[in-house]
Amino acid sequence: MLQFLDNFLTSGHHFTENENLQKFRFSLLNSLLLIAALFTLLNYLVSRFHLITFSPLYENILLGYAIMTLGAIYLLRKKNFYIFVVNLTLVSTLALFYFALLTAVQDELRLIWFFLVVFASFIFIGKKYGLLLMLFILSSIFIINNYHDLGYSKLALFTFFNAFLIFTAFSYFFLEKIEKDSVEFLSLNDKLRKNVSNEVQQRQKQERMLLQQCRLASMGEMIDSIAHQWRQPLMNINAILMNMDRAIELKTKPDSYLEDKIDEVITLTTHMSQTIEDFRALLKTDKQKTHFFIDASINKALEIFEGPLKDINVQMKENKKLTFYGYNNELIQVIIILLSNAIDALKTYQNHVKNIWIDIEITEHNLSITIEDNAGGIEKKYIDKIFDPYFTTKDATGGTGMGLYISKIIIEQNMHGSLSVINTKKGAKFIILIPK
Repeated sequence: MLQFLDNFLTSGHHFTENENLQKFRFSLLNSLLLIAALFTLLNYLVSRFHLITFSPLYENILLGYAIMTLGAIYLLRKKNFYIFVVNLTLVSTLALFYFALLTAVQDELRLIWFFLVVFASFIFIGKKYGLLLMLFILSSIFIINNYHDLGYSKLALFTFFNAFLIFTAFSYFFLEKIEKDSVEFLSLNDKLRKNVSNEVQQRQKQERMLLQQCRLASMGEMIDSIAHQWRQPLMNINAILMNMDRAIELKTKPDSYLEDKIDEVITLTTHMSQTIEDFRALLKTDKQKTHFFIDASINKALEIFEGPLKDINVQMKENKKLTFYGYNNELIQVIIILLSNAIDALKTYQNHVKNIWIDIEITEHNLSITIEDNAGGIEKKYIDKIFDPYFTTKDATGGTGMGLYISKIIIEQNMHGSLSVINTKKGAKFIILIPK
């Protein structure tokens, strides 16, 4: 019902925030036209049923005016007919009022309707139009009264002229105030919009910088992991080269032996090169969503912590058929941060058996990933602050307090999901929910 009323008052047009005054004019004009049509029809019917007597000519004028107002409501459905409808309404209304002024002598209050016409002209078109119409009405009534007895005393007409001038002045300054406030409001609105836009851009710029800082911090851990993964292959290559050198020196091995050793070196170097490519891929920012296997993404994150996880039992139910459509590298980045926090917590917690549980579930609407440790949980006084920027409980070990804050930005702003934490009987449990 409210939607229908709003659609009627605005003539079905859409108005922007900068067109509030125009929207108000359309709504007011539609309301006045509808009231005028109903009121005129009521007068027509009252006269037809002889409850109040009007002349047949005046009855026909009332009926024609009612039809005209309904037609004007229809024409307002076309936005560019606004000025035409206003002029048509004002001219026809003035014609009706002048006819009533000359013929309905028994109506002592018929001069009051001219106030409405002037006020409407101020509101719907502007101050200059209203002033010109006021001068026209006053001069025309003055001239008509000189040639035709309107049935008013000189005192009554003098009072009308004074009141009409005062009302016109009030309308003029009232509209000027509205227009001034409208301009100031639009100016303030534009200023606020620019300020909000600047703040958003500044915050986005800051968040991009923080993301970059986080990735740079993660590079240190990745370099350690690369060094760890390269150490054994380099030792193997060194041993192979020493054996090859010895075989060449003693000439005790056939050529096929040397070819096999070369193949082994090629295999090891290829594996080392692939390791570099895998880590480079993790540092790239996703530009578009892709389909990926969730287990494979989590395993990539686990490979980075191959060394630190030697003494920690990681339990994850693998399901290689679970796929998801989203930002793969950014999700891996979050998993790396959560695993790093769990590892740090387990290092400081005196527990003989150290565990991390990773659970993956895809429902009809969400991807759910939980990472839980048995490091005793987060202190109650800190649990509501751990996602705040620069908040850390690892000052002694060089914590920056940015990891979890960046993770929350990635999940909630980039992926439109949620990242939360709860304490369980075992420890801390981080919950990632990402809509499908």
